[in-house]
Amino acid sequence: MRILMTESAPSHGAVAAALLALDEHDVAYCHPPEARPSPAPCAGMRPGGRCPLADGDVDLLVDIRLSPGPFTLREAGVMCALRAQVPVLVAGTPPEGTALDELVSTCHPADLVATCAQTVSPTGPAARRAIAEAVRPLLRTRGTRPQVQLAEVDGAVHVYLSFLSEISAALADEVRQEAARAYTRVTHGRFSVVAHVALLAGIQNASTGF
Repeated sequence: MRILMTESAPSHGAVAAALLALDEHDVAYCHPPEARPSPAPCAGMRPGGRCPLADGDVDLLVDIRLSPGPFTLREAGVMCALRAQVPVLVAGTPPEGTALDELVSTCHPADLVATCAQTVSPTGPAARRAIAEAVRPLLRTRGTRPQVQLAEVDGAVHVYLSFLSEISAALADEVRQEAARAYTRVTHGRFSVVAHVALLAGIQNASTGF
C-alpha cells in the first residue's frame, strides 16, 4: 500500500513511518525527513519537487497527531488528500474546531499499522496494484498483462483479469490462484475473494475462490 504521511509537528511521524515500512508499505511524505529543514511548506512546493498525490497512486494519507491541539500548517496535506478523494486516517485526536472528525477515520497511534488495512477500500488501487504485480512474473514470457478490475458483490470481492488474447487453461489457473493470494495478502484476509480470467469472448474456465 502506498501511504502518504503528514504530521502535526516535525518528527512526530518518524516512528509511525518506520513501522509502516516494516509492514511493507511504501511511505511518501508531505514533509520529507531531512537533516536540514526545507523552507518550502511541503514536498510539492520544493524546487524540483512533486506532490505525491499528483501521480494518483496514493492509497491512504496518514496524519500523525501525538498530542491534542489545533490544526497546523504541516497538516495541510489532509485537505489536499480529501480534495483528491484519497482516504485519510488521523492517528490521534482530530484538531478541535474543524469538521475532520466527520470526514476522516481515526485511531490511536499505537494501532496505526492494524488500522491502515481496515481504512482502504477493498476494491481500491492498493488491491489492484498488488494483484497486477503478483501475476506479472507468470506472464513475462507471454509479453502480455491483464487489465485488473474488482467488484464487491454480496460480501465477496470478485477479481477480473481481462486479456486481449487467449492463454492456456493451465496458465489461466495459475493466474487466478496467484491473484486471489495477492488480494488476500494485501487485505489481510478481511474479505473472501473470487478470481476470474476474462477474454473478449467471455469468462475462461472456472473461478478460483479463497
